[in-house]
Amino acid sequence: IGVDLVKLLSQDRVESRGVFADASVSIPLMRGSGRYIVLEDLTQAERDVVYSIYEFERFKRVFAVEVANAYLGVLRQLDSVHNAEENYKGLVRSTWRAKQMIESGRFTKIEVDQAVQSELNARSGWIRAQQQYERQLDSFKILLGLPTDANIELDPEELDRLVDRADQYLIAEGVESGTDEEIPSADATVNLPLPGRGNPGPYEFDPDLATVIALQNRLDLRVAQGRVDDQMREIRVSADRLRADVTLFGDASYGGRRGFGQAHQPNSQLDFYEGDYTAGLNVDLPFERTAERNNYRISWINLERATRDVQESEDRVKQDIRDGLRDLLETRENLLIQSDAVRVAESRVAGTELQLEAGQVEIRDVIEAREDLLSAQNQFTSAVVTYRIGELGIQRDMGLLLIDENGIWQEYEPN
Repeated sequence: IGVDLVKLLSQDRVESRGVFADASVSIPLMRGSGRYIVLEDLTQAERDVVYSIYEFERFKRVFAVEVANAYLGVLRQLDSVHNAEENYKGLVRSTWRAKQMIESGRFTKIEVDQAVQSELNARSGWIRAQQQYERQLDSFKILLGLPTDANIELDPEELDRLVDRADQYLIAEGVESGTDEEIPSADATVNLPLPGRGNPGPYEFDPDLATVIALQNRLDLRVAQGRVDDQMREIRVSADRLRADVTLFGDASYGGRRGFGQAHQPNSQLDFYEGDYTAGLNVDLPFERTAERNNYRISWINLERATRDVQESEDRVKQDIRDGLRDLLETRENLLIQSDAVRVAESRVAGTELQLEAGQVEIRDVIEAREDLLSAQNQFTSAVVTYRIGELGIQRDMGLLLIDENGIWQEYEPN
């Protein structure tokens, strides 16, 4: 619809107004017809938005576990610094004691040198642990998007709470220090105890149940399944392009336009009875559809590819669940082992130091006991942290770990 207004600035001041309207319509009757064909672009755009939301939500869950892993890793290294410091102090005291006893002839110069060498190694390990802590702290800052010179305050009590929780589990398991067990004869049959599931943690689900939950909740799997539906719709669209192109069209024009040459003509009106009308049928038979036929075949190939991607994603989800549950079981057993190792190492250190005073052991025995204690302490802390990360990881892999709008995770509460 348009309006023309012409007015000549001449002596007679003539003017003329033109009003005109044009309309056209095109209706596909075969190729390109149908609601699902017309709305395909809009449908795909809407689904792409949903996929983006799923992928971002999945990223938040993965990133939350990554941040927790890095944070607890820094706390674990801080505990290693403390253990290395205590080991260093203990070896310094052992060196002092050895130097005092050399005058009485109870220690040789070689044993004293051995104590000094162990003290130097302990100092090197202490410094190395400190520098490793600083490196991990800087890496954690970068992960959070902070500059490396930013000051952040860690919460060591978080690790203490995890250790207290582990101690409660060990008490529930009946791990006692200093218990005497009946010693079988040397030629008795050795029965190796298998890793037990008798007292699992709260997130050590039944593998079959965990797999079913994961297949229902994993957002990345939903995206892969949605891609299959997209390819099925693409096949229908590609098949539609192989049809004949039959289009009904019509045009209509009303009124008239005005220019300088028509300034002396009377004003035009929209008269539907004097309009120009055109109607027709455009037919394009499908004699040549090579490109469309190739696209149709490609759409079927893409459907097969999307289907295989779903199957692969399902297998990957199942593997993630099985690996996560295996890791939890292994870490829980390792927690029991390292707890016993710490208890035995502490007993060895106390016993060898007393025997060293009595001259019943060599300085090498004290050094080895302290090295084993340091290793057991670090391994115990590592097991505590690894088990906690495993709990978060299995919730992430099952699709149960939720992240709210403030970036705070909400853990699943098993019955």
